[in-house]
Amino acid sequence: MRKILGGIGKFLMGLAIVISLFFSLGVLGERLWKTTQISTVFFTMALPFLLLILLIIFGIDIFILRKNDGKKRRFFQVSMALALIAFALLSVETVQFKSAASAGGGEYSLLRGLTMEDVKMSKPDEQVVYARHDGEDLSISIYKPKNERKTLRPVYVYIHGGGWCSNNAETNSNMHRQMADVGFVGFSINYRLCRSGSYDHPTWDKAIYDCAEGMNWIRKHAKEYGGDPDRILLAGESAGGNLVLQYAGMTSEGKLDAPVPQAVLAEYPVVDLKWTADHGHYLGVATPGICEAYIGGKLEDHPDRLAFVSPLTYMNKNLPPTLIIHGTKDTLVSIEGSEEYKRQADEAGADVKLIELPYSNHGTDQQVNRTALLNWLKGYKGMLSNSN
Repeated sequence: MRKILGGIGKFLMGLAIVISLFFSLGVLGERLWKTTQISTVFFTMALPFLLLILLIIFGIDIFILRKNDGKKRRFFQVSMALALIAFALLSVETVQFKSAASAGGGEYSLLRGLTMEDVKMSKPDEQVVYARHDGEDLSISIYKPKNERKTLRPVYVYIHGGGWCSNNAETNSNMHRQMADVGFVGFSINYRLCRSGSYDHPTWDKAIYDCAEGMNWIRKHAKEYGGDPDRILLAGESAGGNLVLQYAGMTSEGKLDAPVPQAVLAEYPVVDLKWTADHGHYLGVATPGICEAYIGGKLEDHPDRLAFVSPLTYMNKNLPPTLIIHGTKDTLVSIEGSEEYKRQADEAGADVKLIELPYSNHGTDQQVNRTALLNWLKGYKGMLSNSN
C-alpha cells in the first residue's frame, strides 16, 4: 500500500512539474503555436497556483533528500531541478507581466489571484426591457452602488462580447459589480445576436443600432438610478470592444443619434475582422465563421459591410478619450488591429491609450483591466468624482 501511495505521489508531482513547464515554456512560443494558444489563456489565472505548487514540491524534495540516502534520491533530485527551473521561468514571466501592467497603471497581485475574486459571477440588481425587435425583448441589466447618494454618480455602460453571436449582458458580471462597488451606476446592454455558423441571420446592421437605442434609454433614465447622463463610461470586450469603438466613432462624427460617451474602454477589441476570420484560434481550436456570420457572408464579398463595422472607418479627432487593453499573445483577435487603431488615432489627434500585456491571450486579466481603467480615469475631470 505504501508503494502504491508513493507511486501516486510521484506521479502527481511529476504531472504538476510538467504542467508548470508547459505554461512557462508555452507562453514564450510563437503566438499561433498550440502550446502558446492553450497556456496563455490561463496564464495569469494559473500563475499563483503553479508557483505555490512548485514551492511545495521543492520543499518535499528537500525534505526527502535530507532523510533518504538510498536509490530513490535520483527521482527527487530530478524533481527538485525541474521544479526550480519551472519556478524560475514562471517568476521571470510574472515580473515582466506585473511590470507591464504597472507601466499601464494596472495592478496585479498573485494573492488576489488565489482568491479567484475576479472570476466570480454576480446577479444584476434589476433588469429592464428597453426595446423589442424581431420578436425579441432587448434588456439592460442594472448594477447599483451599495450606498445611496444625493449627488449623481458617473455611469458605467457595458457591451458584451461573444463574437456577436453569443453571451449576454451578464457576461463579465463580476466587473459590473466591482464597478458598482467603487461608485458607478452600472448598465449592461443586450443586443440582437447573429447565428453562429450561419449567413442567414447577420446583425452587422442591427447590433450597433440596438446599442444606440440602449444608450438613449440610459441617458433618459440614468438619473432615476442616481446616475449622471453627462458622465458615461462606455466599455466593451472583444466583439463588444468592436461595437464600443464603432459607436464612439459614429457618435463623435454625428452619424449615430445617441449620446457621445465621456470615456471609452475597449478590451481586446476586434478591429481587424479579416485577421480573425483567417487566423482566429482559441484554446488550440480554430474558430471559423465568426466574422462571416456577423457580416452575412464571406468578407471579401461584402466590402461595404466590412467597412461599416470597422472602427477605423470612423477615425476622427473628436473621439472621446479611449483606453484599449490587449494581450500580446491574443490568438483570436489580432493585437495589430489595436496597434493600427492607436496609430491612426495619434495621426488624427485623438486621445487613445493602448496597454499591451505580455503573455496574455484573449481575455487578459480582470484585476489588471479594472485597476488600469480606474487609474486612467483619474486623468479625466469628473469621471471619478463622487464615485467612492
